[in-house]
Amino acid sequence: MRKRLALSAALLATFSIGALAYEAGAVSGAGKVTGKVSFKGAPVSKKLPITKNNEVCGTGEREIVEVDARGGALAGAVVYVAKIEKGKAWGTLDAPVLNQQGCRFAPAALVVKKGGEVTVRNSDPVLHNIHAYEIIGAVRRTMFNVGQPDKGDMKQPIKVRRGNVIKIECDAHDFMHAWAFAAENPYAAVTKEDGSFAIDGLPDGTYEVKAWHPVLGEKSMQVTVKGATTASFEFSR
Repeated sequence: MRKRLALSAALLATFSIGALAYEAGAVSGAGKVTGKVSFKGAPVSKKLPITKNNEVCGTGEREIVEVDARGGALAGAVVYVAKIEKGKAWGTLDAPVLNQQGCRFAPAALVVKKGGEVTVRNSDPVLHNIHAYEIIGAVRRTMFNVGQPDKGDMKQPIKVRRGNVIKIECDAHDFMHAWAFAAENPYAAVTKEDGSFAIDGLPDGTYEVKAWHPVLGEKSMQVTVKGATTASFEFSR
């Protein structure tokens, strides 16, 4: 009896997980959400010394921008639609690339597909050691930690357990930092330097749209989409 109950529970859990998976298909309607994310306050950054491979990485100090807010516009935030189970195909989010060039991660903030893969590219003639952590509250759980001594590409899985936030560092160069957001659907975008974003291909309907920033946290609003719709978020510190 116990074995039957355990098997039934396992099957139910498997079915539940599968039922929540995002399904790509034809989209009824062509809704689009555009807008800007702004920030009230001064930009936040820290400086770290460049201590090795100066011929490639440069000299002096590297400024790590934690809150990139130029003229009140917040760059590097992620705007996404929560809890949508069916819609457009993943497109370019199905094959994200994280490049290491000049001892910098580019982009410094990116969206990746939860459960998918990311291509990690080394464009430098030096060893990099990419270390990705899942951030769960105050806990950092290693997802992968791989040395990349030569130029070229390698693929790494995006296997988060409890959240969406991923911190990326280079263990060979402690002044290299980036963030990734593991999205559950393709309706997600990173804000540009002017704070703008665009999410298209949405079926008509009402959605919870969220803006997330690795330092400033998250904000949410309800948006009804039918054709072109606008949404704006403001952070402060």
